Amino acid sequence: MSGLGLWLIDVQDLNSGLVIWGDGTTVLRDTAIGAGSGLAMVALSYLVRDWRPLKDLGRELAKDLGTPGSGAIAVLAVTSSVGEELLFRGAMQQWSGFWVTAAVFGLLHGGFAKRLRLWAIFATLAGMLLGGLTLLTDNLLAPILCHLTVNYFNLHLLVDQNRPNR
Repeated sequence: MSGLGLWLIDVQDLNSGLVIWGDGTTVLRDTAIGAGSGLAMVALSYLVRDWRPLKDLGRELAKDLGTPGSGAIAVLAVTSSVGEELLFRGAMQQWSGFWVTAAVFGLLHGGFAKRLRLWAIFATLAGMLLGGLTLLTDNLLAPILCHLTVNYFNLHLLVDQNRPNR
């Protein structure tokens, strides 16, 4: 996914360094915005973790995910956040716009499967947040860090809630 995103960024004659990092003057600000936004989403996820539809969704996702350890969760969080942000916000949002990108992001996160519809709705809303962070900061650092934070902590929450002994 990262390779495709970088290729599409290049095809659009965009500078991948500027797309990812910006001009370098706002790295600390964008890091704080991204990590802070991600932590806010994680806190919200934690607060609603016992909502029945989310528990049901968690069981559905756990069927496919299994019970990876912290290292595997870290690798999955890093690779998915970097790859998806390069592709969706770095390449696709530049080409097709904010709303189309958020909708496609949601649909590709289970939108065609009834059992994953809630995840698709969450992913669409997350795609709107991540797209907004891209527009706000004019680079991908904040959305990548937000996405990484959400994936890392929420995957841990999902795995912990769905362990066979629980």
